Amino acid sequence: MTLRYSPLCSLLLLLAPPALASSSGPPEADMAAAAYVEGRLAAEEQDLATAGDRYAAALKLAPDDELLRRRALEIAILAGDAKAAFSHANALEAARRQGDKTPSAASGNPLVVLTVIASAAADRAWRVVEEVRPGFVEPQPRGDSSPVLAAIIEAWSLAARGQADAAIARLDVSGATGISASYVAEHLAAMHAWAGNWPQAAGAYARLVAAEGANVPRLRIAAAGAALEAAKTDPAWRERAITLLAGGAANDPLLMDARARYAKNPGLSGHSLGMLVTSPEQGLSLLFLRVAADIGRERSSGAALHFARLATFISPKMPEAWLVTADNLLRQQQPELAIAAIDHIGNDAPWARLATARRVAALAQLERWSEARALLAPILARPDSTPEDIVQLADLERRAANHPAAAARYAEALAAMGDAPAPVRAQLNFMIGASQELAGNWAAAEPALRNATMLQPDNPTYLNYLGYGLLDRRQQVPAARAMIARAYAAMPENGAIIDSMGWAAYVSGDYAEAVRLLEQARAAEPSDPTVADHLGDALWRVGRRIEARHAWNSARALEPDSKLAAALAAKLDIGLDAIIAAK
Repeated sequence: MTLRYSPLCSLLLLLAPPALASSSGPPEADMAAAAYVEGRLAAEEQDLATAGDRYAAALKLAPDDELLRRRALEIAILAGDAKAAFSHANALEAARRQGDKTPSAASGNPLVVLTVIASAAADRAWRVVEEVRPGFVEPQPRGDSSPVLAAIIEAWSLAARGQADAAIARLDVSGATGISASYVAEHLAAMHAWAGNWPQAAGAYARLVAAEGANVPRLRIAAAGAALEAAKTDPAWRERAITLLAGGAANDPLLMDARARYAKNPGLSGHSLGMLVTSPEQGLSLLFLRVAADIGRERSSGAALHFARLATFISPKMPEAWLVTADNLLRQQQPELAIAAIDHIGNDAPWARLATARRVAALAQLERWSEARALLAPILARPDSTPEDIVQLADLERRAANHPAAAARYAEALAAMGDAPAPVRAQLNFMIGASQELAGNWAAAEPALRNATMLQPDNPTYLNYLGYGLLDRRQQVPAARAMIARAYAAMPENGAIIDSMGWAAYVSGDYAEAVRLLEQARAAEPSDPTVADHLGDALWRVGRRIEARHAWNSARALEPDSKLAAALAAKLDIGLDAIIAAK
């Protein structure tokens, strides 16, 4: 993407930082402002490479502009340019320290300070970490009473400088609650493992797995690894290691690999399982990685990607850091950068399999369907392929709008899972039914959707989908309305369910109520053409013809599928009455 200086850039100069905006200053100031605006425009377009280039050009002309350098830092981190990110962060921190009489007590921008810490940790310059760490002001989550991230950073800094006992003591944050307590417990276990306190590490990890990590493969494998190391002096720990490896998901690639390694060599060391922290910088990376994963699960966030990138900057050989980075890049709709992150993982067996899943997701975002299928084919052909692998191909076919193939693959996965838990079977039945409905095969869709509702009778998504499908076909209307009402009672703010409630009122002839509900649905789902179409029909029925046409025009502008587009064109041409009369 090439951005050229344009009238739009001239207008946006008004938005440039004060130090850059210039109407009568030297030409360099105008050029710097233009480059800054071009960088902002590129960043808005998610073109991080161009944004980084333009910010770098602006900085050459205005090297002392703090806001500009912070923007350049953010872009460098998001783009994965560790060298540029470290350079920008260290320059900002140096300027701050130069301006403060007591820099160790001053607070800095959190992203700047964390990036300086990452830079120093990557270079194993832990005294620098300790110098800048007090400048990190940690946002406090509600319900937590201690600055847990700062405590963990300090603990790993102490450990790196040979003060293991002090580091362990620093992790005794008795005031930590909720998720902060979880962070402290995880790093206390990792710290004991790094220090070689194997019984304490094994016990701490085992408690983590029992309390909250039963479905976190990394914690389970680390717990088993610590127990195997503890077994060197106390054989009783070996049985606990075996029990830990046997638990957890049956088909998780990391656990499968750990089990296979142990089965092949029962005398292997705990470190051979690969999840124990072996250095303070790796411990710090693990902290940033956990923050990235926790933030990313809740919402698509630049902050999550920042933390994930910092983890890769510190420990570029940690596969998990690249996986979490790729996950966050995919949430940010950056598939090319996600693929670049995945390329760092290599061909180590368990990680390569997880990396393939992310690569397939990235190719799907790029709509490179054939390449994605080609990646999955050899996995499905392997004797150790799993039902989850089949689901991955089914998801790909669904995204490619190949709905008959998706339905067939979901059915294959369901058969392969056998007596899986009810929620899993319900979800697969729902996906079969939804795919068949989208393929136009309601006769096959209905029984699958009914199976889903029988397995999870209170699931509002399943109830709404089946109820709406019946309602739209004018089948079993009272039963359909009852299903939708149950879904609405469970999720009264859900726009799709409100739309179904409104359509149920429309089908039953209560047009005023339909308008009321469909206006709510339209507000909740402003980009859904079906909701706008439904509202147009209801408005027409109550005599609000101009508003009805406006709603239909809005629906047509939202790029509906060909079937709905044709229906909208007919309504706008001859009106709803003529269409109803012709049926």
